[in-house]
Amino acid sequence: MKIKREKQSSSLSSILKGEFIADQNNQKYAPFLLMLAGLILINISISFRAETLLKKTIELEEEVADLRLRHITTKSNLMSMYRRTVIEDLVKDLAIKTSLTPPIIIEQSYE
Repeated sequence: MKIKREKQSSSLSSILKGEFIADQNNQKYAPFLLMLAGLILINISISFRAETLLKKTIELEEEVADLRLRHITTKSNLMSMYRRTVIEDLVKDLAIKTSLTPPIIIEQSYE
């Protein structure tokens, strides 16, 4: 049992030291290990990219919510400005008054 632990610890230390790759018997695994390291780097890159996109998505959703609230506020303000009393107050300085007589409909016959 003690020999097995020593063998495991020595194989682990040889892997960490890099002696595993330098051994002639294990050099046939070098392309596989390089491919594995490359895939790990690609995986890390993809994870960072996904995290960046997620942050940007959250920022854009917050901006859309802010713009939606601004739109509602502006629309409400404009709707209140279209009331007759508000328009009368705005043009009071120009000496324009509301007509008290109703408009007359002019009909034209096409004979």
